[in-house]
Amino acid sequence: MKGRGIEFWGEKRCLVTGGYGFGGSHLCEHLLERGANVYVLDREAPSNSYLALSGMDKRIHYLYGDVRDMELVKISLERFEIDTIFHLAAQPAVPINNAHPYEALSINVTGTYSVLEAMRTSTFTKTLVFASSGAFYGTTTEHEPITEDHPSLIAANIYTPSKVAGDIAVRCFAKTYGMKAAVCRFINTYGPGNTNFSTIVPVTIKKIITGSPFDFGARDDGTSTFDYLNIRDMTDGYIAMAENIDAVAGQAVNFGGGKPISVSDLVKLISRLFDGGQREPVFHGPKKAIPVFKCLDTGKAHTVLGWEPSVSLEDGLKETINWYKQFWGKL
Repeated sequence: MKGRGIEFWGEKRCLVTGGYGFGGSHLCEHLLERGANVYVLDREAPSNSYLALSGMDKRIHYLYGDVRDMELVKISLERFEIDTIFHLAAQPAVPINNAHPYEALSINVTGTYSVLEAMRTSTFTKTLVFASSGAFYGTTTEHEPITEDHPSLIAANIYTPSKVAGDIAVRCFAKTYGMKAAVCRFINTYGPGNTNFSTIVPVTIKKIITGSPFDFGARDDGTSTFDYLNIRDMTDGYIAMAENIDAVAGQAVNFGGGKPISVSDLVKLISRLFDGGQREPVFHGPKKAIPVFKCLDTGKAHTVLGWEPSVSLEDGLKETINWYKQFWGKL
């Protein structure tokens, strides 16, 4: 996908909420490469963030604060004349959300309403791109790629309904107030810099690096099959949405890698790519009569945005493994 580059982004003032997180860090990096002025609103700036480890933190404007502080968000949009918001701030860790459901609601829903209301009353802000998730669709088992009009089904965790609420709110604000706001639904994203070790790719690499048992507990039986999206393709999706906001305002767009793989086969692949090892994973989850299957249809992203995934799963995993090997001592 060919973006517009500095001629489009050079004069932009972009706010990335949650910019020190995994996706936010990479998005900041790519916006800086395009010449944008990047402001990050985050309540923490960890030294093990990809943004910090890549040195990009020295090139952004850091605003310390919580996205739920609506007055802070409003003041920041006006003071820095923010044109474009990428709203990524969220609590993404499923175990934490399940343990603290009200906190998940507060961050993932109230935080989104805070950003939307600040944008609605802003003098300068014209565009908002929201980070939703393939989790929007809930627990699915059909082997057909999911299109954007697929209903949201019941899920086995609290993260999903919190993202559904934010997803719907963004689209409703766009329709009700004529705001240029749109939603990206990303399938499981992986790549260098993800320190959320409740997700499958980093926890697998961690087990190998630390020599821990190849035991993945009771969350799955290994048969669940998902699509995976490389972080660079995710970043291109955000940018494509912002560049084409007139075409997608009020809508949701799917992004995925297009190559679903079972959890068991994925961790075996990571093992082989890491050092050629043929480790046999252990799963304690109850055997599923019908395995979970989730793959997103990305036809809309291709047709409307000109986006398509460019990084193969194997190439992306190799790059990811090498990054963890290089920076493990700092994580």
